[in-house]
Amino acid sequence: MKSWLNRTIGRQIMSAFYMIILTLVLTSAGVYFYTKNQVQTSRQELLTLNDHRTRATNLYESWQSLQYEMRGFVLLGDEAMLEEIEKKKENINQQTTWFEKNARFKEEKQYAKDARSLYTAYTQRVMPSLTNYVAAKKDGDVTEPFLQMATLGKVTKAPKLDPKRKFNIKTKSAADMSSSIVDMETVFTKYRNSLNKQELAAQEKLGKQVNASQVLGFINLAVLLLIIALLVRPFVSRLTGQLRQLNRESSRLARGEDATPIKVVNARDEIGELTTTFNQMAASISSQKMQLVSSNDELQSQQEELVAQQEELQMQQEELEEALDTTLRNETHLRYRNELTETLASRETLTAYPAIIEKLITITDAELGAIVFLDDDRYTDIVSYGMTPDQQHQLLHSSISLLERARMHKHAVRSTKQVTSDHPLPYPYSMYETVVPVMDPSTNTMIASIYLVRYRDQFNEEQTEEIWSFSRQLALSLLRMRVFDEIEREREKTSKLLHSIREAVIYIEDDKIFANKPLLALFHHPSHDQFNEGLMTLDVKIEELAVQVDQHDAFLEYMSRVCRHDIPTEGLSLSLNKEERFVQVYAEGIQYGGRFRGTMLVLRDVTIETGIDRMKSEFVSTVSHELRTPLASIFGYTELMLAKDLPVDRQQRYLTTIHSETQRLTSLVNDFLDVQRMESSQQQYQFVKLDLRNLIQEVAEFHAGSTSHHQLTLETGDRPLRWIEADEPKMRQLFGNLINNAIKYSPDGGEIELKLEELEDRLRIQIIDEGIGIPQHALPEVFSKFYRVDNSDSRKIGGTGLGLAICQEIVRAHDGLIHVESTVGSGSIFTIELPFEQISSLETITGTEHTKDHKR
Repeated sequence: MKSWLNRTIGRQIMSAFYMIILTLVLTSAGVYFYTKNQVQTSRQELLTLNDHRTRATNLYESWQSLQYEMRGFVLLGDEAMLEEIEKKKENINQQTTWFEKNARFKEEKQYAKDARSLYTAYTQRVMPSLTNYVAAKKDGDVTEPFLQMATLGKVTKAPKLDPKRKFNIKTKSAADMSSSIVDMETVFTKYRNSLNKQELAAQEKLGKQVNASQVLGFINLAVLLLIIALLVRPFVSRLTGQLRQLNRESSRLARGEDATPIKVVNARDEIGELTTTFNQMAASISSQKMQLVSSNDELQSQQEELVAQQEELQMQQEELEEALDTTLRNETHLRYRNELTETLASRETLTAYPAIIEKLITITDAELGAIVFLDDDRYTDIVSYGMTPDQQHQLLHSSISLLERARMHKHAVRSTKQVTSDHPLPYPYSMYETVVPVMDPSTNTMIASIYLVRYRDQFNEEQTEEIWSFSRQLALSLLRMRVFDEIEREREKTSKLLHSIREAVIYIEDDKIFANKPLLALFHHPSHDQFNEGLMTLDVKIEELAVQVDQHDAFLEYMSRVCRHDIPTEGLSLSLNKEERFVQVYAEGIQYGGRFRGTMLVLRDVTIETGIDRMKSEFVSTVSHELRTPLASIFGYTELMLAKDLPVDRQQRYLTTIHSETQRLTSLVNDFLDVQRMESSQQQYQFVKLDLRNLIQEVAEFHAGSTSHHQLTLETGDRPLRWIEADEPKMRQLFGNLINNAIKYSPDGGEIELKLEELEDRLRIQIIDEGIGIPQHALPEVFSKFYRVDNSDSRKIGGTGLGLAICQEIVRAHDGLIHVESTVGSGSIFTIELPFEQISSLETITGTEHTKDHKR
C-alpha cells in the first residue's frame, strides 16, 4: 500500500486530504451523537421530574377535594355522596401507592411515607368518626344543628395510637383537617422544592453537556489541525525543499554553470523521476537543451497544478467556516423564534409588542416594521421599530396603503418602491414592503396587520409563510387579551350593578358569606366606606348581624333554613335597631353548571313605605275624627229639630250651627279634592291681574271676625304696590289657610302681622304670629301631605295635615317660593314670594286673563 502511494505525489496529496476529511467526519459524528444522547437523557430526566410534580399536585388537590366532599356529607347527610368519597379515597390510595413504588430519592420516599401516614390517619380515624356522627344525627342520637367537635369523641371511641405518629389527629378536632392539610401542604412544598432542585441539577447538567459538546468541537478542530501539521506539513516541506533545490540548480544551468547532482529521495514519485531526469539533463546539457526546456515547462505546469490544489483546499476551509457561520445564525434564529412564541403565548403580550416586532424584524432580516391594530374598521394603534413618525402617519392614513389592500383581499400583499431621495444609502435603492393580515378565525375579519420592509431583496414564499405563522399566533394572543378585557369589563359592570342597586344583598356559598355595600350600610358595618367594587367577604357571623334585628329569633330561624338549603318561598318583614329601619327579606337559590351553588338573600329597605303607610293610617284616623265631629253636630241638631217643637230662636241657633259645621265639612272635602287634583295634575288656574293687597285685607278682615283675642295688622309701606298675575280663588285659599293656621296655632292670642314688600320682580308676603312655634326637626316636613307636628300642644288642635301642602302646591303653580322660620314658644314666620308676571309654555290669553295647566 505504501509503495502504491509513493508512486505519485497526487496519490499522496489525495490520501492526506481523504484522511483529513475522514477524521473530520468521524469526530464530528461522534460529537453529534454524544451530544444528542446526553441531551435526550437530560430531557427525559426533566420530563420524569415534571411528571412526579404533576402527580404530587394531583394528590394534594385530591386531598382537598376529599375534605370538601366529607364536609358536604357531614352538612347534608346525603348517602349518595359516600360513593363519590369512596372513589376519591381509592384514587388517593392509588396515587400514594404510585409514589411508594416509584420513589427514587430520599425526599421522594419521605413524601410517599408522609402521604401514606396521612391517608391511614384520615381513613381510619376521621372518616369513621364523621360517618358515625352522621348516622347518629339521622338516628336522632345527635340533635345539634351544627357540628360540635366534642360530639365526635362521643359517637366514636378513639383507639390507642402511636404517640410518635406523623399526623396527631385528635377526636375533638377530627372534623377539621385544616392542620393536617397544612402539614400535607408543607410536605408537598418540601417535596416540590426537592423536585425543583433535581430539575435545576438536570438543567445544569444539560448546560454542562452542551458546553462539553462545544469543547469536543474545539478538540475536533485541534485534532484536524494536528493531523495537518503532522502529515501534510512534512510532505509539503519535503516536496518544496526538493523543488527549491531543483530550481536553484536549474538557475545555475540557465546561467551556464555546472549543476551539482541532486540526491534522489524517492525515485518512484514524480519528484524523484524529475531529479533523475535533471541529473541526466545536467550531464548532457549541451546536447539536450531543447529537452531541458521541455522538462522545465512540464515542471512549471506541475507547479501550477499544486498551487491550484492548494487554493482548492483553502476554498474548502472557507466553505467549512461559512457552514459554521450559517449554523450559528440558524441557532440565533431559532432562539428568537422560541422567545417570540413564548412572548405571544404569555398573558402580558400587550406590554411586549415592541419586543415582538423587534424580534420579528430580526428573524425575517427586515430593516424596519410595525404591528398595526384594527378595531371596528379603524386603526387604533401602531407599534413600530425603525420607523419615523412621518412614515407611521403615511402608513395609517394613505387611502391606497398596503394595509387597506391586505384588509380588502385578506391575504399577504407585497410592494416594491424605487427610492431616489431622503434615503440612508448614497445611491438609489428599492424598498420591498410586505403586509400580512392578522385574522380573527371566527369572523374572518382583520384585527391587526404585520408590516415589514427590506432594502436588499423581496420577501420569498418561505419567509412570507413564516410571517403568516406568526400572524396566527399573534391573532390568538390578541383574541385572548380581548377575552380578558371583556371578562374584566363584565366583572366591573357586575360590581357596579351590585353596588348601585338600593337593595342590600347577601350571597351564601358553602361556608362563605358575601355582601354588597348597601348591606354594610344597612347594618352600620365599619367597612361600609372602605371598598368600591366586588362582593365583599363578610367578616362577621349571621348571629352578630341578628343582634341589630328586633325580630331576633324569627331572623335566625329564617337564616337557619337558608343555610340548610331549604329556601323559603315566603318573605320576612323585619325592623332594625328598635324600628330605626324596616326591611323585607326574600331568598332565591342560585343554580348554574347543572347544580346548586348558593343562596341569594335580598333585604329591601321599606322604611319610607312603612312611614307612608303609618302616615296614611294616621290620616285616615284623623280624617275620620275630623269628619265625625261636624257630622255628629249636624246629626244631633237635626234630630232635635225633628223630634221636638223648638222655639224659633233656638231653631235659628241650631240652623246656624248646622250651617257652620256643613261649611267645615265642605272645607275638609274640598281639601281632599284639591289634593287629589294636584296629585293627578288636573288642577287649572285662571290668571288675572290682581291687587293682592286688597285681597289679603279682605281675607284678614274675614278671619278677624272669628276671633276676639287676636289682633291682625297689615303693613304695606307708603307707596302703592304693583298688581300681580294670579288665580284669585287660589290666592284667597292660600292666605286663608295661612292666616287660619296663625290663629289656630296661637291659642293664647296675640298679634298676627301681615307684611307686603315689593322686590325687583317679585312681591314678598310674610305672615308673622306669636304662637306655639314649630320644632326645628319638623321644619323640613311641615309642607308634606298628611304631616302634623308630633307634640302635645299641636295634637290638641285639629287638622288633617293638608293645609300647608295645598299652600305649597298653589305657590309652586304661581312660580313662587314659600318657606317658614320658627322658634318654639315664640311664633312662626311664613314667607311667600310671588312673581308679578307669569311665564307659561301653554296659555290662552284673552285680554288680561289667561289659563295655565299646572303639571307637577
